Amino acid sequence: MLAFIRKYIEESHLFIQLFYGPRLNSKELSELFSSWRKSKNRSLEEKNKIIISGVRSQYSDLFKNWKWIIIQTILWLAISIKFDFNPIINIMAFFTILNQFIQNITSLAKDKRQTFNIFIAQEILSTLSFSSLLLEKVSDLKKGEKVMKAKNINYASNCEWTDIKIQLLPNEYNDELPHLRINIGHEKSEVLHASKLGLVQNSDYKTQNELFVILKAFGKYGSFKVEGHGSQKKAIEKSLNDLIENLNLYFGERDIMPIVKNDKTENWECFVNIEDRTNSWHQLELERYEDIKTMLQEWVPLIEELEKVDLAEQSYRMKGYEW
Repeated sequence: MLAFIRKYIEESHLFIQLFYGPRLNSKELSELFSSWRKSKNRSLEEKNKIIISGVRSQYSDLFKNWKWIIIQTILWLAISIKFDFNPIINIMAFFTILNQFIQNITSLAKDKRQTFNIFIAQEILSTLSFSSLLLEKVSDLKKGEKVMKAKNINYASNCEWTDIKIQLLPNEYNDELPHLRINIGHEKSEVLHASKLGLVQNSDYKTQNELFVILKAFGKYGSFKVEGHGSQKKAIEKSLNDLIENLNLYFGERDIMPIVKNDKTENWECFVNIEDRTNSWHQLELERYEDIKTMLQEWVPLIEELEKVDLAEQSYRMKGYEW
């Protein structure tokens, strides 16, 4: 009995929180959800707090129904005071208004949750884009330290950029840090460590840096467009310029850069052939897709509708008439 009472009190407290408390705007809700999504633990308690705050912060047209319920209540009180009605009539009027109150507050909670579900679904699906994944992976690897410079050896400086192929080969000890091999025509280099092209962290040669992430993206897509607000685009463009500098250092400078931005399409195009035999970027996309699917199931659960059984049709079949 005590457990039932305690559970009822907790549920009532949560229900009250859906209507009373600070209201957040879309930007604040988006930041809360983003920090939760990027956290390692993804606390269930924090998730529930975001849901409650998100539902509470939504507006619903059903708020307008309150004035009619209040008007009915005032009229009933005024009439019942002025006229001496049978107690049964007063009881019926009381339960009628109470029922309207319960129905409206329940419908209001459902409508606000539905609006929040639409908002959070948009937030989750927005992370599916290429730019979102690239921006997140690059920002995760930026540690405030200087980007490592490639070895200045002018390797194959007489060749065009399109004649050069950089292969990303599997590394059995570190899936995120493939080995490299350079092919020019029929000539192949030895297997190289990513540090040769400045694709690892200065402080840790076993960890890739943001330049390697961009190189992997070019391995899947020969060109791509970066979308986002100003500071996000600038961060990616800086990393792209650092990658261009490293390629120039290792292979030697030419009349055109190895990576160029198309002014018409705003796509970044890589003239160096990147052959990713590890499918690194594809694996990142698959992981993101599975994560999005899981989040949608957790944050926006589908309400399964019970199948309506037509009793007349069921009886018809049981009697075997349709044979």
